[in-house]
Amino acid sequence: MKKKVTLPIRRESSLVPAILNLWKFKCTVDDWIELFNSKSHNDDTSSHHITNLLFKFLIESGAILLKFSLCFSKSLEFKPEIFYSLGQNVQFFSQIQHLSFVLVDLNIESATTWLRALAKNVAKIRTLKFCEVDYNGHVHHVNDMLPLIYSFIYIIKSQEQLRKFSLFGISYITKFHGIISALESQKNSLQEFRIDNCNFSAEFEVLNNCKNLDILRIMYCNPILSKLSNILDYKISTLQLTDYPIDARSIALILKKSGILLQRLCFESDHEINEEPLLLEAIKSFCPNITCLRIVGFVFSTQFIELIGNFQKLQFLSLWCNTNDIPYVELKIRIIQFSKILPLTLEDIYLFSWLQKYVDIFFNHCNTPLKKLSIYEIYNEKIFKALVEFCIRIKTLNYVSVIRYLKLDDNFKKELETYVALVPYKHDDGF
Repeated sequence: MKKKVTLPIRRESSLVPAILNLWKFKCTVDDWIELFNSKSHNDDTSSHHITNLLFKFLIESGAILLKFSLCFSKSLEFKPEIFYSLGQNVQFFSQIQHLSFVLVDLNIESATTWLRALAKNVAKIRTLKFCEVDYNGHVHHVNDMLPLIYSFIYIIKSQEQLRKFSLFGISYITKFHGIISALESQKNSLQEFRIDNCNFSAEFEVLNNCKNLDILRIMYCNPILSKLSNILDYKISTLQLTDYPIDARSIALILKKSGILLQRLCFESDHEINEEPLLLEAIKSFCPNITCLRIVGFVFSTQFIELIGNFQKLQFLSLWCNTNDIPYVELKIRIIQFSKILPLTLEDIYLFSWLQKYVDIFFNHCNTPLKKLSIYEIYNEKIFKALVEFCIRIKTLNYVSVIRYLKLDDNFKKELETYVALVPYKHDDGF
């Protein structure tokens, strides 16, 4: 029986805004051809022709895009009639609010044509993302990128109220050639800035002019963090840092500047954090109003546990701590202490595999009125019984999410469902 293939666009009628990912669109066409083609390999010519034909039909169908992910690739070529059709049906993309550019490999002519068409007709973008994904490990020469960069700048400047801006995967560019500086045109509306795997540039100083900037996400950009902390002078409510290693002193300076306004904080590191006590003390001293906290890579120390207990407004907590060098007896004491000091305001907690062998200890000593709990696995009856008893004792728990069940049959699940709803696991959504 052949599987059903549906196009990756959601639209109930011509008047309902649609969501379209062009790369998924192409892949769906390839899957469709594979289903109905007797040959052992896809016919690239057929794929190219059918993709263009279907896309042209979609443009002329009256669809109105709300969210559009545009992929630039040599394997995804568009015929001239596509751009002509776009010019005749500007309603197709004139209402776009969320726009992503994904550069798989360099296709300057097609990419620039697309960007110019969008810049001419789209002015309501709220979320703008530029991402390069090169699976072959090629590094593009900046001069080759300049036409694309200038067209992208034009997109930025032509928007009325850009709120979120993201830049991914262009670490080879040492100068942004005005991409970041162009955000000056959005200084009254920009609320969120994310940079991922990129280098430092003096252009970042323009962020000081964005007085409504409220969310800062710096991912895998450790070399620029110390420089950013020195040139940026603003207060934010959400800070997300993912790197290896984490620069404690630079982060402490950012935390000091944000102070009591900081409410959502995320640190993720795969390596040992240098001067971790200094960072913990900075969080404790400067940021008492944290409501959402996600920590990955910190040592499960007594100082860390005391920090968690200090947050009297904490509502969301996601933890993956390092317990490798902690003896069992001491670890058990710390888990009990941690269970007892959780703020009563806490509603949602994610506990991953670092605690899986001892999660029953947590259940037996926690009295915080949680509403949602996510754990890595239930692999024996001891943990199962501790969870059931926790549900009965607390009475506030509405949802439990478990990634894996080991050595437990369906009867255990059914019994647990008499006390709490079991929901599919989702990556913690506090951020």
